[in-house]
Amino acid sequence: MTLTPVREHVAGPFVGPVARPRPQVRGRFAVLRLIACGVVIAIMADSTATTLAIPVLSRDPIAASLPMAEVTWVSTINFAAVAALLATAGRFADLLGRRSVLAFGLALYGLGAAAVIATTSWPLLLGGRLSQGVGAALMFPASLGLLLGELPANRRAGAMALWSASSGIGCLALQAGGGLLVAEYGWRGLFLPSAGLAAALLMLTPALPRSLGQVRRVPDVFGTVLLIGAIAAAVLAVSQGGTWGWTDPRTIGCAVAAALLLAGAIATSWRHAAGAIDIRLWRRPGFLWSGGASLLYGAASFVVLALGPLYLKSSGFDSVTIGLWLTPISLAMIGGSPLAMLAGRRVGLNAVIYAGALLLGGGCALLLANPYPNVWTLVAALMLGCGFGALSTGTSTVGTMAAHPTQYASAVGAINTARMLGGAIGVAGASALVDQPVLDGPMPGFASAMVGCLIAAVVVGTVALARVAGTPRRRTPRLSRREAEAELIMLRRLLAELRDSFVQVRDEAEEELARFGARDLSAHRTPERL
Repeated sequence: MTLTPVREHVAGPFVGPVARPRPQVRGRFAVLRLIACGVVIAIMADSTATTLAIPVLSRDPIAASLPMAEVTWVSTINFAAVAALLATAGRFADLLGRRSVLAFGLALYGLGAAAVIATTSWPLLLGGRLSQGVGAALMFPASLGLLLGELPANRRAGAMALWSASSGIGCLALQAGGGLLVAEYGWRGLFLPSAGLAAALLMLTPALPRSLGQVRRVPDVFGTVLLIGAIAAAVLAVSQGGTWGWTDPRTIGCAVAAALLLAGAIATSWRHAAGAIDIRLWRRPGFLWSGGASLLYGAASFVVLALGPLYLKSSGFDSVTIGLWLTPISLAMIGGSPLAMLAGRRVGLNAVIYAGALLLGGGCALLLANPYPNVWTLVAALMLGCGFGALSTGTSTVGTMAAHPTQYASAVGAINTARMLGGAIGVAGASALVDQPVLDGPMPGFASAMVGCLIAAVVVGTVALARVAGTPRRRTPRLSRREAEAELIMLRRLLAELRDSFVQVRDEAEEELARFGARDLSAHRTPERL
């Protein structure tokens, strides 16, 4: 017996007959889950590693002569590449074949990570980060699109929950072990786990089923270039506007270019059979709502994750202690994602999004009430992590449910592009509020940014509640004892899959770390680490 299907306005990919897979098919499903979750773990671990590496990198001879504004390009160039290519990469994965795009992305990502670890020059470091960004954009939607396209309908909900929880695993791994890697290998050690994981996943890709593209014609290359340029220009305008100045010609030029290029990409997509933007996807019920909610969720979550370390650092904590204080967010997100999916089966995904917004807003309110770290800060961190897990799972699933199976990778790319654009907008706005706070009192800049996150949570929660109220009420049958036991078995299975995936990834990362060895990196340690 399976759980009650998720209730939404549209018929989604998570309902269908239950089939008992053969042993060899179950093995293929395990590889699909492992690779999809490993991709998310690698990307989130790399994102956390970048945040931890920038302060240490600024003291390294490779970047010691550069101002901090230029050092942060290690993060900006990677973020811009991912945001600019996600939607296009998802579209190309659906059109040309998901396994091929995934393998190419893993290869690019691994080569970029190797270049970052071994580099002795600033241009090569930026080139490696750019390669990592392009690879991440390719492998992210392709991996989940391949997973959902191959799994039977009744197994997709569990896969989505596991995939959402994996982002918390990536953050947790670097938060817990990042300080030790820095102490042992310098900032380069922070990129070892993601490099080793990418290599291991690439070796597993031949075991994946081959996915053929939908069309044999060449996709809209011109529209693709326009779309990539539009998103890249928008990200640069938002992320660098605070540094350049919001009235600087460079900022205004990027904003105007983004608008013109996006208009051109939409115009070409209307006429092309394989356009860069899948216009049909945005017409499907629920998809536009998912994109808007993802935009606001990204704005709030990126601000919390970006300002959290600064908030703790201002209280005198070192990098290891900061990682421990942030760990509850990741732990709560890991546990909250599968619980959110189970709740969605009972009360609907809009209710899950509402609950996530409520938890996010509550966590921000607790931080506002306690400007200095204490026990309530830990409670706020748990609330934020649960809210992130519910919002990530809810918004991703609503968007994917709205898509046709041939559009899975496109849907994943578009939703996560909206999330990253929201993150860029949120971080830029938070930076402006930190410099010119609108509130008084202790840490006015941080408090002003938290108010902005609270407003975003209120908007998402209000719209989600309105959609819950507008959904036709259905009488929920009471669960029998046997059905309740089935619910519990499903939860245990989801958590067991999550645990087993983490153990496998940890073992592979340790093997790769041992293979690189201290002798390979000793020449690259910074003087203060020798």
